[in-house]
Amino acid sequence: MTQSSSNRRQFIAQSLAAGAALGALSAIRPSRILGANDRVQIGIIGTGGRGRYHIGWLERTSKVEPLTVIAACDIWNVQREKAKEEIEKRFQVTPALYKDYREMLDNKDIDAVLIATPDHQHCPMAADAVKAGKDVYVEKPIAITLEELNELYDVVKASDRVVQHGTQGRSSAGAKPAREFVQSGQLGKILRIEECRSHYIPYWNHYPKPEREEDTDWKAFLFNRPYRPFDADQHACWMGYRDFSSGTVGGWMSHFSDFLHFITGAGFPITATAQGGIYSPTSDPRRTCPDTVTAILDYPEGFTTLYTTHFGNAANDYTIFFGTKGTMVVNDPDGNRDGIRARISGDGSEHPDKVKEPIELPNTTDEDHMANWVRCIRTREQPNADMDAGYKHGVACILADRAYEEGRKMKFDPEKREIVPA
Repeated sequence: MTQSSSNRRQFIAQSLAAGAALGALSAIRPSRILGANDRVQIGIIGTGGRGRYHIGWLERTSKVEPLTVIAACDIWNVQREKAKEEIEKRFQVTPALYKDYREMLDNKDIDAVLIATPDHQHCPMAADAVKAGKDVYVEKPIAITLEELNELYDVVKASDRVVQHGTQGRSSAGAKPAREFVQSGQLGKILRIEECRSHYIPYWNHYPKPEREEDTDWKAFLFNRPYRPFDADQHACWMGYRDFSSGTVGGWMSHFSDFLHFITGAGFPITATAQGGIYSPTSDPRRTCPDTVTAILDYPEGFTTLYTTHFGNAANDYTIFFGTKGTMVVNDPDGNRDGIRARISGDGSEHPDKVKEPIELPNTTDEDHMANWVRCIRTREQPNADMDAGYKHGVACILADRAYEEGRKMKFDPEKREIVPA
């Protein structure tokens, strides 16, 4: 038995033990029993740009899966009202409005919630939703601390809830063909996987700011973070502040990590190193999340991953898998509606069975990420990005972020479920 398989078995055993300790949670049942023709009734927690995008996505999904949106929650009244208008327009329903997400979770008519709040709220809110008997779609990053990630994992595994994470790349139309090609051995042994993500302006510069403190609930925004006086920039541009986000490592690297796990079937990374800083001339000096990061992670399966991101230059986003028989270049690892495209070449390999002629893998017509979640709510199957998948990409991103923060090589111990210096 390999070390990696041993670690995975030990991790599973530990998770089962944790689930037994939380056995009371397994008795949780949904607020109502869905009949064959019943619509899944969904509440949105966090109705900023991403939350309202999901309202549109849910409307598209309603054409193939019966659902409706009946509630919206946001601490900022401006966003709440925008969400109300959007839901009324798309679903012809006047939604119940909430400022406190816990009050929304008490609504027995809600079957499931979609969480699109600031990053530091994802894990605790998802855990509370599961405890309240709701199925959950939670945006990435799933967590920004390992302690919260471990807690959420245990809560979900001790329940019967359907939890989908917002790493939609694995549900993209071209993802399964790419995975099948790689796992069939046609690319040979994977040696290295690289991704570069870039943008001209830090994405946390784009968001509007509340003009008045009385229009929002500042203490609710801070959530479990230390109190400080109201700051409109922190409220709106929270992705640029380390108290509330891991920046591009959580926001963008989570897609890359989840995608490579899906394609290769890899387990947890062994170690990580990371460097970077605030280098872009367009960055606001108040912000504390780095705009430039390079992270290197080693996997027990025998390959290295390189993730890099920067602002100030938006050229050449790419994801590349280097194998002994060929090279696979992937466009759009985030899985937008047009799907990904994977192109295979044999360039750079001396293997006698290398890919001889370039290949473009076909896209499939499988259901997208949101439709997969809603269908699984009805069938009680596990969704594409379930808690096990979320835990793996969460560990990878948190490990890289810890390496950046501490300025040294860090490792993940799957037996103890902790990150320590390597």
